[in-house]
Amino acid sequence: MKNYLLIIVVLFATSLEALAQNEKNPWKITVGTNAIEVDPVGSSSVDTETQIASSFSYLEVSRYIGSGFSVDLAGTFNNIDRTSGAEDLYYGIDLGTSLSANQIIDLGKFEPSLRFGVGLSGGLSGFSPNSDDFFNVYGGLGLNYWFNDAVALTLKSTVKSYIKEFDELISNGDGGLGHLQHLVGLSFAFGGDNDKDKDGVSDSDDACPEVAGLESLNGCPDDDGDGIRNSDDDCPLTAGVAAFNGCPDADGDGIKDSDDACPNVAGTAALKGCPDSDRDGIADSKDDCPRKAGPASNNGCPEVVKDNNDREAVSTPEYPLSIMDGFTIYFDTDEHDVDSLYELKRDLKTVVNVLMSHANTNVSIEGHTDSTGTSSYNKMLSEKRAKFVKKHLVDAGINANRLSTKGFGEAKPKANNSTKEGRASNRRVEVKAIN
Repeated sequence: MKNYLLIIVVLFATSLEALAQNEKNPWKITVGTNAIEVDPVGSSSVDTETQIASSFSYLEVSRYIGSGFSVDLAGTFNNIDRTSGAEDLYYGIDLGTSLSANQIIDLGKFEPSLRFGVGLSGGLSGFSPNSDDFFNVYGGLGLNYWFNDAVALTLKSTVKSYIKEFDELISNGDGGLGHLQHLVGLSFAFGGDNDKDKDGVSDSDDACPEVAGLESLNGCPDDDGDGIRNSDDDCPLTAGVAAFNGCPDADGDGIKDSDDACPNVAGTAALKGCPDSDRDGIADSKDDCPRKAGPASNNGCPEVVKDNNDREAVSTPEYPLSIMDGFTIYFDTDEHDVDSLYELKRDLKTVVNVLMSHANTNVSIEGHTDSTGTSSYNKMLSEKRAKFVKKHLVDAGINANRLSTKGFGEAKPKANNSTKEGRASNRRVEVKAIN
């Protein structure tokens, strides 16, 4: 019957998903057998020799509490054969703690430990002159060899010492005898985190425990492989960029494809992502002369005039002020500059062309933020953004006296700050022509 019980325990423990005992898998059961040395140095008259139990005779339940320490509760029994022919039953109940050496050094599959605690021993006449039971303190060493993530071979040697003063604190102090106990068995760690979705991330660390995902995304899936988990990805089936919550920007012009009128050709924000090769403020698709700048009144072509001799001449291309209508530069969170200075200079070239064509026109450069952070900080950040754009216009040849800057902070949102997309639209600088 005892052997059947051992088999049942083994089958139960090996069926569990577990790791070696730690904070995530705090429980461990050890089953096995034991050997008793009642008088290992021959200092007493107790007539026994080393006794090895022939069957399942040791059971320990252990609970990990942290920092390498575990609390252990164990019970053992053994048949003690005396040289006189008598037979006694030894039993022990121990409560203590173990400290794993792996807290100090990782030895791979080997896990040494230090053990100490208190116990009750008895059931053997002759251990104590007046009582079969006595309390003791114990200390010893242990070693686990983990075959896999769940099962280990366990060896332990324990010195159990009788101390009269300690026994008197609990019992009557009638006496007892120190002895050695050696243990061998199998240990099974269990009771901690499972991994329901089988993605290698334990459920307690898995932000998406019901759906298999990636360790790098805390167990959440990323179907399009763009590094943004599906729950945060506005376009979970199409690879995109973080700036647009996982939605694509195929032409890399800073305008997501769903808002881009020309998603496969880089363009400007003022023209909803469509290109304007001659920078005259008219999209190439609507410009009769896409390589030569001209006013909208002439469909983007240079105007043809006649001189006094009735000869045709091409007038100097004009960049109308309307080109700057809605001209906006966007910024990342908590940033007052942009990643690509090349794109910034390209886009600001439109403003430069207008100001060069309208010498009497001044510009107001107005900075804005989303609602993240305090209002005082956002006011300062918006001013930095406006001054950043001004600096690049001055570097491009525009007189600084024609440029004024203002910072409105979060006071004038362009979109709803409750959404990521809305906040992205609010982190901006607007360039406006003034007389």
